[in-house]
Amino acid sequence: MDSEKSHQDSSHGKHSGHESNYDDTRDQGMLGGDSDHQKSSTKKNDYDKKGTRHDRSEMDLKFAPANLTYTMNAKKLLEMDIVDGNDNDLGKIDDLVLSHNEKVTYAIVSAGGLLGIGDKLIAVPLNDLKINEQDEKIVVNLSEDQLKSIPEFKYEYVGDRNYQTDNRPADSSGNSKYSATNIDFDINAKELFDIAVLDQNGNELGGIEDFVLDNNDKVTYAIVSVGGVLGIGDKLVAVPFQSLRMNETKNKMMLNVTQKQLKQASEFKFNKT
Repeated sequence: MDSEKSHQDSSHGKHSGHESNYDDTRDQGMLGGDSDHQKSSTKKNDYDKKGTRHDRSEMDLKFAPANLTYTMNAKKLLEMDIVDGNDNDLGKIDDLVLSHNEKVTYAIVSAGGLLGIGDKLIAVPLNDLKINEQDEKIVVNLSEDQLKSIPEFKYEYVGDRNYQTDNRPADSSGNSKYSATNIDFDINAKELFDIAVLDQNGNELGGIEDFVLDNNDKVTYAIVSVGGVLGIGDKLVAVPFQSLRMNETKNKMMLNVTQKQLKQASEFKFNKT
């Protein structure tokens, strides 16, 4: 995905889930996989230089700074029109597909009535899209014949899979990067919007408002709305995406965070448009 905005990468850690509340939650990243941090973090508690004991999650979890810069947020992409190289309207982005490594790999384009082929969802690689933020448009260089030949995308391709495993759907259509069965997907972004975020004791902290991407199309932070929670007022906080643990069957996420951390976290503000 091409964009005119700059991005400043920020580090983020991973943390263990809370097995008593989340039977299906794995000690992995949001979408699966291990990390060097997890392999080295074997203790629950550590001590700082003054000898004060801290829970490891309290020491390692790093919220985004107040001046966080980023390339794009997911909901902004969903608001943009899709056009061809001649500025002809092709449709809109209906959703985004996240792969097992937290990258947004495909945009699901709703091409309603496009070129006489009827209402159709098409999975387009995000790398094939060029974003014009000034005009709030996304350009895709595909011919009429290419658009007609792209297999239709169905959301059941995502819903029928356990996105926390590494089992990939079989590729039965050659090398076409537009093949619906060739997509490395784990979950669609809209499924995560407004999902409840709980602490390790099962108390609701807020909900996911949005996601921000870096210039490699990787989701780096989840924007969590914690309005009126724990006495901290209406506030958006950027939480490292990999620090979240999801229980798919309960449609909730867990964040191993303390009330103190939420109160001290910098408030996130979206880029001005």
